[in-house]
Amino acid sequence: MFYVLGHRAEYVTFAWMVWEVTHDALHLGYLGLAQGVPLVVFQLWGGVLADRVNRLRLLLATQVLTTATLLAAFALSALSLIRVEHLLALAALSNTFRAFDEPTRMSMVPQMVGRDRLANAVALGSIPWQAGRMIGPSITGILIAAFGGTVGLAVAAVASGMALALYSRLRVDTKAGTPGGHMGTQLVEGLSFVRHNFVFAALICLALFNAVFGLSYVTLLPIFADVYFEAGSTGFGLLNAAHGTGALVGTLIVASLAARFRHRGLIILVGAAGMGLGLTIFSQSPGLGLAMPVLAAVGFSNTFYLTQVSTHLQQAVPDHLRGRVMSLYALCWNLLPLGGLLGGVLAAAVSARFAVLVGGAMVAANALVLLASRRLRLL
Repeated sequence: MFYVLGHRAEYVTFAWMVWEVTHDALHLGYLGLAQGVPLVVFQLWGGVLADRVNRLRLLLATQVLTTATLLAAFALSALSLIRVEHLLALAALSNTFRAFDEPTRMSMVPQMVGRDRLANAVALGSIPWQAGRMIGPSITGILIAAFGGTVGLAVAAVASGMALALYSRLRVDTKAGTPGGHMGTQLVEGLSFVRHNFVFAALICLALFNAVFGLSYVTLLPIFADVYFEAGSTGFGLLNAAHGTGALVGTLIVASLAARFRHRGLIILVGAAGMGLGLTIFSQSPGLGLAMPVLAAVGFSNTFYLTQVSTHLQQAVPDHLRGRVMSLYALCWNLLPLGGLLGGVLAAAVSARFAVLVGGAMVAANALVLLASRRLRLL
């Protein structure tokens, strides 16, 4: 919970401060680029490393570095020295550490619970993310409105430090699965496994479209809140919270009923199509009254199907490849910042409404194409 609170507070604060300094949609795209490139470059290598070293020690190291980066951002802002160049550089640094953190975190889950409880554990494990999406942005948005971006950075740094303190008390067997061999060969082995497995490739493709075209709308929320809805930073926090509320409800349903689901593939594909349709409606919303419930429905659909994607991957992947395969999956849904760049470019060229409309249509179209696969429908 503390890790996610820090993560959400960081993203909300950086996005708002970049918008506040520049009032330029293209600079929000640059922020997406700064956040996304390190994930593209390092995430897969993070998965290889998670299969080679003690995962708990790696998790602690990345958390120390992330906390230090957020403290540096807070100090610059408190001293009134922060500029857009600093925000972009610190965002890139933070996401470099996150590229090694997330494959490690995901790979530890099966080592903490038995396989018979893995489906429920994956769903329950996503609750902090959904609750954090609801609580973190809303609290941070209100604090930014009252006291400025410096307080948002303080929240992110303190939460990250609390997460580090709690991680240091973990006691779990996290020995490396494949400590020997060449890292490049091990990376290729993981990619080859996914390439030759249609179900894995299709599910990861769904996550890719979700991040690049679907959730890229998150980067443009400051424009919807400030320009279209005239609600400022408070509206920005409320829009994030609406998505988080729907996502949390979806997570709780999956966690409660995971063992009863049949034809998981059909549920996944319908959920993805529903998310895409919801985004097209949100893109044309005239105000917060319609936008908030639509975003709640988008959050529900998004979490409902992605949680089941993650569950299937965790259940089906061989243990010795877990870090590498899950790093590829994490890379896909961490391409949100690069989707934000695409959204920022479209928003600058046409409008933010057009950018979200295109993103939603792409997510829905991809899901409808994959519905033609009987193998996926009967998963």
